[in-house]
Amino acid sequence: METYQEFLNRINSFEHDLDLGREDFTPNPAVLAKVSETNRFLPFYGDTAVFSLSDEECRQFLDYTHLMYHEAGECFAERLYAGTFHMTLHDLSNSPEKSAVRNQMKCNEEKIRQIAFPGMQISMKFNAVFNLNHTALCAGLYPADEGEYHKLMQLYELVNQVQKLSYPLTPHITLAYYNRNGFSAESGKKLNQVVSQLNQNPHDVLLDTGRLFYQHFTSMREYQNIFCLEK
Repeated sequence: METYQEFLNRINSFEHDLDLGREDFTPNPAVLAKVSETNRFLPFYGDTAVFSLSDEECRQFLDYTHLMYHEAGECFAERLYAGTFHMTLHDLSNSPEKSAVRNQMKCNEEKIRQIAFPGMQISMKFNAVFNLNHTALCAGLYPADEGEYHKLMQLYELVNQVQKLSYPLTPHITLAYYNRNGFSAESGKKLNQVVSQLNQNPHDVLLDTGRLFYQHFTSMREYQNIFCLEK
């Protein structure tokens, strides 16, 4: 596991360097599996462990997306619902084909039901709105101090028993997926300006295991709470 300082060094190495507008933007090919040619969300199946946000936090990040779509809406696919805003604790399975993950989802659910998750709250600070792998524009978060970091990683490691990941946790809230067809350098410049504005209005988040859910999803806009992980 990374130390707290190693974690901070890693996320700060890419969350403060949004530099669009030098050339036309082409999204990550992974977007093509999630977003149609008309920029509507495609069926996409799987399961995950996420923290939902409070109503007030959802409203705050909805304000972010209002500005994003008003000023540079051509950069994005269809809007996400405010109710879908969340911070993923741990990815589990996903596929454009339901049959490809059906058995894995069943196994994941059986395993995660057997784990005792302690009740806790974790203070998260806003870091920056950033470009996540040319897939989506996200609000980056980090634990407020080393103690909060260890609480977060304690929960992460519990889920990691179910499905080990090959990449480290990057706490974030997905605000919008990019336009499947990309966008021009001129639009990228506008988006840079929007992000600069958003970063002047940071919103911190309080994670609560009372809102930590095992979820199923059928697209990047449709999530279903199956059960709360807090015992």
